[in-house]
Amino acid sequence: MSPEPIPQRIEEGALRRANARQLAALDAKINARSIARRIKAAATAAGFEDKVSEDGKSRVSKARQYIDALASDKTKLSPPEGTKPISAFWSYGIEHPKAPENDWGVPFLSQRFMAEEWAAQQNVTDPGTAQTLETTEGGSELDGMFLWEPKVTKALGGARAGFGPGYAKAKWDEISATYGGLAEGRVVVFADIGNTRAVLHQKELGTLCGNENVGLHNIDFVYEAPQSWPDATRTEAGTNAVRAVAQFDNKDLPRYIDPHAFAAETPEARKAKIDNLTEAVAPGQAQVPAVEAPEQQATPKRLPSPLWQMGFQQPTTITRRETAGPASGAESAGAPALTLRTPATGMDGP
Repeated sequence: MSPEPIPQRIEEGALRRANARQLAALDAKINARSIARRIKAAATAAGFEDKVSEDGKSRVSKARQYIDALASDKTKLSPPEGTKPISAFWSYGIEHPKAPENDWGVPFLSQRFMAEEWAAQQNVTDPGTAQTLETTEGGSELDGMFLWEPKVTKALGGARAGFGPGYAKAKWDEISATYGGLAEGRVVVFADIGNTRAVLHQKELGTLCGNENVGLHNIDFVYEAPQSWPDATRTEAGTNAVRAVAQFDNKDLPRYIDPHAFAAETPEARKAKIDNLTEAVAPGQAQVPAVEAPEQQATPKRLPSPLWQMGFQQPTTITRRETAGPASGAESAGAPALTLRTPATGMDGP
């Protein structure tokens, strides 16, 4: 009997990982104090102690110091000696009927689990040839801290101990940039574009372009450019190199390409726009060939098309429940109203 197609096997494995992670996240809500004690114990073992800030107005907990150090610890993000794995990156995901629900009640399969399952299957036949941030020692440790869970950061001391709003995102931004700076040779990206709300666009792609051991031409998007784009845009702006530097979702931010307006421009204008964007992010790399992959680095198995090109519908908006406030102090809160929320990506969920 012939083996199952790789995309189907990866999809099934990704769903198992997603559901296991959901159970772990639910457990983190219940056992937040236990997680906080574990983090504090690791900080103590590493030699950190609680201290007062330089201005004397706040306390810097040993847990905060330990996590800050972890986010930039290259030793915990480097692959084992003698291996040169392909580093995988990811962003956003797809609605999937068998996936756990996200915070907005949408069954959602993160590309994180697609990337992890791809790496696991790659390593079955070629051990040590693929990794994601969350499968490195440092990424796995930070992931296991569940800093996105408010009960965990509260158990760590909350804002008074340095765990204010935005702390979790800042640490994932930092560790993502550290991870990208350590990549070598070929890298793969589990996304079709880099959404401006994603860590992928905000930190990782720029880091990879600036990494002399990777560079613009070694960034390989696993999925095709969106099929909704005009042919000219898919052909000219849908290349790996352009998607590594441009963004297609926010006209108010730098490096924006409007997929439909772009196709209406002259070929000369389109080329000039792409050349300018590439040069702005990756100076001098447009005409430079790809860095030769390390000898130990195997050719990655590929996914021929994203799941939403195999029968699933990629969402354009996600309905988020927003609780209406009371009209007066004497009245109870009104029924939840439904508002449209543009999809978030990367570590920002959903």
